[in-house]
Amino acid sequence: MNKPLVSIILCTYNGEKFLKEQLDSLINQTYSNFEIIVSDDCSTDNTRIVLNDYAHISNVHLYYKKQNEGYIKNFETAASLCNGTFIAFSDQDDIWVPNKIETLVNNIGTYLLVYSDSLLVNELGESLNKKLSDISVMYSGKSTRGFILWNVVWGHTMLIKKELLECCLPIPNNIPHDIWMAFKATTLSGIVYVNEVLTYYRQHSNTVTRITYNKDQVAKRRAYEERFKEFETKLNWFKIMRDHERFEEKTFYTNLVNFYAEKNKAFSWKLFFFMLKHHKDLFMFRRKKLLSQIIEIRKQSRFERQFN
Repeated sequence: MNKPLVSIILCTYNGEKFLKEQLDSLINQTYSNFEIIVSDDCSTDNTRIVLNDYAHISNVHLYYKKQNEGYIKNFETAASLCNGTFIAFSDQDDIWVPNKIETLVNNIGTYLLVYSDSLLVNELGESLNKKLSDISVMYSGKSTRGFILWNVVWGHTMLIKKELLECCLPIPNNIPHDIWMAFKATTLSGIVYVNEVLTYYRQHSNTVTRITYNKDQVAKRRAYEERFKEFETKLNWFKIMRDHERFEEKTFYTNLVNFYAEKNKAFSWKLFFFMLKHHKDLFMFRRKKLLSQIIEIRKQSRFERQFN
């Protein structure tokens, strides 16, 4: 029986330093039927030279943009070129465990999205002794409420069915593609987590989406929360969630949007008590004690100096 084709999307931009190591880890997957779609967004370093060394490999397809369009547009271009039944997303600087694709394919079942754990490594590929599961509460199920304040599915950890991608394009403005796809998959089929480290997730200054643990840089950590710093951006996300949720969740999200939209008040008690009532759902992906949750809810409910 033939294995279904898996398309691996690799978007590159000035990634020459770590690109070869990542490409080699992709090519050496134990899963036998895959293609690698590489779309380069007009790199100005030696990325193209590195990529051209792989041009002779039949299942590696290289595409070069004529002008720089940014990560999201480059991702959408690469996604449109995929032929696989399944699609996986690769950063240009990580390292994949050899059985990553095989493990994810074997565990996706009836879900539209499966994801796994990652080990954080430094620029030399050395372990930082921390996994994504040490930071977030990894989740399998159909509830989307945790995505209000956090993301638990990083793009490099996921494998999706192609029909999910068709439901997700175009990606809404200012919404990272991975949280958008994870949210949509949760509304449609639920998502499933595989409790295995399948990626070495490199941490350095050039990582597109970085997690930082230095206590002196608390304001810079939690990259996905940065979109909540501005009122309009948060409200836009809440509205998108409301508009794409299932019928039984509409009342919850409508209340969230309405309470959050009370711009004429310095502090919204309605929002505060609403979030407090649902704190277990809102913090379902977070490793925060109750007091820390209440402090964050207070920040979310204050409109004058949020996140100060």
